[in-house]
Amino acid sequence: MKAMVVPLASNKVEAWKAWIRECTGPRREEFDEFNERMGLTLHRAWLTQSSQGPLVIVVLDGPGAEDFMQRMATSQEPFDMWFRERVSEIHEIDFSQPNAAPPSELFMDWRAPSYAEMGEPAL
Repeated sequence: MKAMVVPLASNKVEAWKAWIRECTGPRREEFDEFNERMGLTLHRAWLTQSSQGPLVIVVLDGPGAEDFMQRMATSQEPFDMWFRERVSEIHEIDFSQPNAAPPSELFMDWRAPSYAEMGEPAL
């Protein structure tokens, strides 16, 4: 699992919302294929406000989560290129620069155990 916090300029919030609506609406099939191609099983994004302005919190999971940004930066698939252009435009990330998005480091990972880990529930 990978999490990122990406700043968003105040004047880009509506463009970000429209882009997300496009990904989850008319381009949903392409977005699904993109996530499969990138090796993701989960792709979530939250919009929140901070004292410095709007932020987008992105959580990715699956075998491709760790190198998602690198793979997206170099993909030549038409949808991937469109997606990368939107990320670059809306979040002002320059994918031509090495480490365009700095890595996140996990410090805490707590979760309740699943039934599979605990064994069969007692009846």
